[in-house]
This record gives sequence, C-alpha cells and structure tokens, in this order.
Amino acid sequence: MKTKLLPLAAVLALASIQAQAADIPSEGTNAYVVDYRGLVVRDGFGGCVRSIDWTKETAIAKCEGWEEPKPEPAPAPVVVPAPAPEPAPVVEQVKEDAPAAFRGFFDNNKTVLKDAAKEKLDIYADYMARHPNTNIKVTGHTDSAGSEAYNQQLSEKRANAVKAYLESKGIDGARIETAGMGETSPVATNKTKEGRAENRRVEIEVIK
Repeated sequence: MKTKLLPLAAVLALASIQAQAADIPSEGTNAYVVDYRGLVVRDGFGGCVRSIDWTKETAIAKCEGWEEPKPEPAPAPVVVPAPAPEPAPVVEQVKEDAPAAFRGFFDNNKTVLKDAAKEKLDIYADYMARHPNTNIKVTGHTDSAGSEAYNQQLSEKRANAVKAYLESKGIDGARIETAGMGETSPVATNKTKEGRAENRRVEIEVIK
C-alpha cells in the first residue's frame, strides 16, 4: 500500500494551525469562550472562539493574530544627584602669637642680664624682626631694699639694659618703650630672700 504524501501547502497550513493551537490564557477577558482551565476555546482550525461580548478593545492580540504590543520600556532609573559638598569651614589665619611672657631676674643691686634672660630675649628679637610693626614695653622692678628714689632709678636701668640688648640684636630702639616701677609692684613678699629675688625683675609686654 502506498503512503499518500500531503501537498507542501497542506503541511504548512497544518503547522500553522498547530502553532495557533497553543494554549492561550483568557487573561480575564470575556471576549472569548473559556474552558474550565481558564484557557480560550479553539475551533477546528485553531482559531479562538469569540463570545457575544467580543470587542476589539477586549480582544486578545494572540487570538486575532495581531502584533502584540511591546511592553513599555522600564523607566530609566532616576539618578539622584549627590548632595553638594558642604562648603569647607572658613578658617581664619591665626597670626603668629607673641613669645611667652618674659620675666628676667637680676642679682641684688645689679642691672646685668643673666644668660637665661638673654636666651629668652633672643626669642623676642627674632619675633620683632619678623613682625616689624610690633612694639614692646619693658618695665623694670626692684625689691624694697634701699630708698624709693634709688629703687626707681635702678628699675629704669634694668629696663634700659633689656632695651640695649635688643638693640644689639638689630631691633630699632624706637620700637621699645621702657619704664621703671621701682619697688611699687612686687609679685612676692619682700620679707624673705626668695620673695625679694622674684621682685628684682624686668617684664616685657607686646603693645602693638
């Protein structure tokens, strides 16, 4: 018995019907007859069986052979701009501080600067050289030994000894104000040897 071959066109038509016969979910529309599985009922040719409620708006594109709408492209991610960096705090430039307060001491009835005092005065000389608009005031003091008049002169000589030393380091004497306070401003008692030693002093104040 010979096997009868189907024409090519029939084969292609049958393949097309089989392709169309793939299950199609009803997608919730009542435009088609739906079986118990929720699938659209197909006719003998693989077409979807429409119901009386069919409209173009409720039709399923796959049933009608329409080109299915392409899904809307996902929205581009919203790029939130990074917050602007906070402005850096304004840091005022701190001017160089003057050297530590100077207090130089003298032996009894002397106006000769000690080596320790000279080392500190070298720091003041360097500071004043770097800050030509800075002036200082040098004030001399004594203990209570001796007369008030003598102590006043002695305190002035001690202040001038400091001024002379700074001038020897190149500092203009016009930038150095001197004064003597005699025995009138003690920082310690004059009743003890140690206290009197503290009162025999010169102090420097930056005034400009």
